[in-house]
Amino acid sequence: MKKTVLITGGNSGLGLHSAEQMAARGAEVLIGCRDRTRGQAAVAHIKNHHPQARVRLFALDLSDLAQVHSAARRLRDEIGELDVLINNAGTVPTRQQFTADGYEMQFGVNYLAPVLFTHLLLPLLRQAPSARILHVASVAHWLGRINSRTWRGRFPYLVMDAYGQSKLGNILFSNVLAQRLAREGITSNALHPGGVDTGIFRHVPGPLRTLIRPTLITPEKAAFLPVSMALDEDFVGVTGGYFDARGRARRSPSARNGELAARLYEETMALLELTPLAAAQPARVPG
Repeated sequence: MKKTVLITGGNSGLGLHSAEQMAARGAEVLIGCRDRTRGQAAVAHIKNHHPQARVRLFALDLSDLAQVHSAARRLRDEIGELDVLINNAGTVPTRQQFTADGYEMQFGVNYLAPVLFTHLLLPLLRQAPSARILHVASVAHWLGRINSRTWRGRFPYLVMDAYGQSKLGNILFSNVLAQRLAREGITSNALHPGGVDTGIFRHVPGPLRTLIRPTLITPEKAAFLPVSMALDEDFVGVTGGYFDARGRARRSPSARNGELAARLYEETMALLELTPLAAAQPARVPG
């Protein structure tokens, strides 16, 4: 059966190569991005290399929650079901920036908006058999600490602290979804694609970027993991995991903290004015 896959930030880097590889395998791919020109270029690139590819673009600006609502409404009107949602888009500004709703940019774009978008697309995911949700996290979650006092801005602004918090949030959210959607047959997993040489490092100062680059892998190689988790039979029914290229990866103690995950989820639902998913029976989160 052909799969319908939606990937945010699919216009460049890891997202683009993931979209291309999934389209090459026959999936219908929806690319969500903020910049229409870059998005159109991504679609053209994929179709030039794979003429039979089924790929299309939709506008999505994760820095504005009202636009996230609008994008989800359009998708619910246009497609009947969604097999895979990949929350891939992210940002790492080295200077503090804020979303349209007044949140620190990394918290808002990397964590808060994907939580909203995922909930708004649950009706489509529920229509698909064995739907999958993937969250692109990072080993940098080990640096993260959930601190609600920084969500509207942090002083001083420490870029890796902010990034670590957002990636820790991704994993904790994935854990909650895995538990609360288990009865519905929807799986949720997080992944660390590796240190990927993409535009996400464009804000890193030149000397540091020069030092980091030799340790990075290409987006094309890194895409193997999310593509496998999205489409392969090996991941049927697998939920609540955190993976890297070698398989199941080790999470920080905070990322395994069920009470922290539940508390963050409830606080996030209050921010977004959404009804939380019903809690499941407590289950041990794998390491």
